[in-house]
Amino acid sequence: MYKILYNISTSFIAFLLPFVGLFSPKVKQFISARAKINIPTKGDVTYWIHCASLGEYEMGLPLIHELLKSHSLNDVIITFFSPSGYEQVKNGPYASRVMYLPIDTPKNVNEFYTNYNPAKALFIRYDLWYNFIRFGMKKGTQFYLVNGRFQPNHFIFGLFGKSYLKLVGKFEHLFTSDKTSCELLKKINKNCVFVGDTRYDRVTDISKTAKEYPNIDRFKGVRKLLIVGSSWEKEEALTKKLLDTNPNNLAVIIAPHDIQRTDQILEIFKSYSPKRYTHSDFDEKTSVIVLDTIGMLSSLYRYADFSLIGGGFHGALHNIIEPAVWGSHISFGPEIQKFAEAHDAIEHGFGFAITHEDRWIQMINDLIQDTQKLLEVKGKSRKFVANQRQATRKILTIIEK
Repeated sequence: MYKILYNISTSFIAFLLPFVGLFSPKVKQFISARAKINIPTKGDVTYWIHCASLGEYEMGLPLIHELLKSHSLNDVIITFFSPSGYEQVKNGPYASRVMYLPIDTPKNVNEFYTNYNPAKALFIRYDLWYNFIRFGMKKGTQFYLVNGRFQPNHFIFGLFGKSYLKLVGKFEHLFTSDKTSCELLKKINKNCVFVGDTRYDRVTDISKTAKEYPNIDRFKGVRKLLIVGSSWEKEEALTKKLLDTNPNNLAVIIAPHDIQRTDQILEIFKSYSPKRYTHSDFDEKTSVIVLDTIGMLSSLYRYADFSLIGGGFHGALHNIIEPAVWGSHISFGPEIQKFAEAHDAIEHGFGFAITHEDRWIQMINDLIQDTQKLLEVKGKSRKFVANQRQATRKILTIIEK
């Protein structure tokens, strides 16, 4: 019964979308983007990697990199559901093998398998599509869940998720990024393994080739350094409030989410004589640098004692794994419900959600003075990342059998 209702619903939605697009800009973009998509060359593939959006793609990249060491690019196809993911990578190194996942109708699903007939499918996180999975299993495709992370209230454990739950129970393996999810999923699939989060492999690899910046090293000198990464107005205002308490021995780098706001940020911090990074006129006496260029931030975190990460005050937290790999005290706003890595950081003692500004400011001031305690926090960050590594290798060991 569920299959019939689902197929009627998806077919009706596919029919209705063009009409809805007349009134909804988002739906119109959804339709027009798919009308101009790249169609990879047809032919059977060994691996199909499905990512909902850019975040899931970042999780899948370490696996893609490793798979391409022993397979050609034509052995792989990468699909996206969200434009925010597809648009970011459509011109990248794997562009010829990237496409949108069609709407989950029987017709589209049958065409996809006719064109590509994947031997193995890697679904990243939890973007599960009923027809693609059910039909693929009938065709002999082996399914794997990568970086799975589930809470007991996830819809597949509810009344309307039973059909999905049955499918997940038939996956070849489920690889989770946390132990709780593994314990939960093992009830439906004994081939569930906690391996950690593949993104930690990626940031570790990036850190090995990270560029050094002697001018930043000189700027920091013997001071503690706070990097405000991918900042929005809220993080900048909070940093200004911290500086107004006159913390002893603290240097600050502001790396805005939008470098077009550089002049605005310089105005906010004008009482501290901030310097633009590209002007190169800063030294160990400078209090604040505003990073007015892109591509440096992940490498600059090597110098950070404290990292205040943007987006956490409005539910769009930026990357906290990049500073974690270097060993850093990491802070962020409290809207982190969708960001498992933030909860992990808090649980392991190096991440801090800012619920009271004054308490956060006091904590930073205390740690500036207590070097030993700060080193302990930074050590927890570094140790956690080290323990998370090797998820990619563990997954490949199983799926490439």
